[in-house]
Amino acid sequence: MGLSLALSLAACSDAGTRPDVEGETLRLGRVHVVLEPIDDLVANGEPAEGGDAQLEVSARFAFVRGLDEEFARARVGVTMLPHDALRPGECVPTDSLSLVAPEPEDSAEPRELVLVDAGDLSVRVGESDFEVPLSLVPDLLPYMSGVEYLHEGESLALAPASTPAVVVSAKGSMTDDLPPFATEGATPPSLGLFAGDAEIAQQRDGALVFRWAAPQRAEPITVRLLPLSSGEPVGDEITCVLADEGAARVDLRRLAMLGLPPQAEALRITASRPSVASFDVGEFTGTEFVVERRDRLVLPLLSR
Repeated sequence: MGLSLALSLAACSDAGTRPDVEGETLRLGRVHVVLEPIDDLVANGEPAEGGDAQLEVSARFAFVRGLDEEFARARVGVTMLPHDALRPGECVPTDSLSLVAPEPEDSAEPRELVLVDAGDLSVRVGESDFEVPLSLVPDLLPYMSGVEYLHEGESLALAPASTPAVVVSAKGSMTDDLPPFATEGATPPSLGLFAGDAEIAQQRDGALVFRWAAPQRAEPITVRLLPLSSGEPVGDEITCVLADEGAARVDLRRLAMLGLPPQAEALRITASRPSVASFDVGEFTGTEFVVERRDRLVLPLLSR
């Protein structure tokens, strides 16, 4: 077992090391922390007084050479965030936000897409600490290799009014590619999604209406709409970016054109105000640090 572990770690080290190549290199970095309720809030239900949130963390640091940025971002999972890709009021099928651009045509220029090892990486949310394991990325392309950090499944107590600090730290790679770093952000406040009889009744006029707590800032919110039938997903998820005005009114006919199926009995609304900052570490200038706190509400759909 010890030999197996040593070999595994050696493979990760080799895979996550930037190749010694010349030429202009693009560097992409993102750490994304998501806090999402474990339980759904049902429209007209009792307000949530507390509860647990599930933690998801991903971190990727990529050196790119000889490839288009859009293609590279899609391949390593750091596509544009919805509020950067869409204007307020726009809705699209969620899958369309992560479509992989076609692979560039053959070129004499060398290609490299390497996800760099940042060493041991951990996240602290409030007083809770979590280690984020790394794993080898699939070698789907001959010029793609390296490691990524993924962690999910842990839960922690998170009251609606709580906005704990989030600290991400890494011990650095065994080379000079990524020195040790630590960066801090804050958990955004809960949106407090809700919808009562008056909001639900507006579906008869062809409008999906729901509300949330008073806006905190000028940035838009991201809303994901998942159709449900008998509590299970039916059809494809739709993502909207909406002005942070405390209420939304979305045309149901428009949602039907985007994939809302007629047999859907409810929508699971997942909304968030992502907190986005940037930090510099080594040659990775402008690395994104995203803390996303999500709220969920299941809204029944009247017969259409």
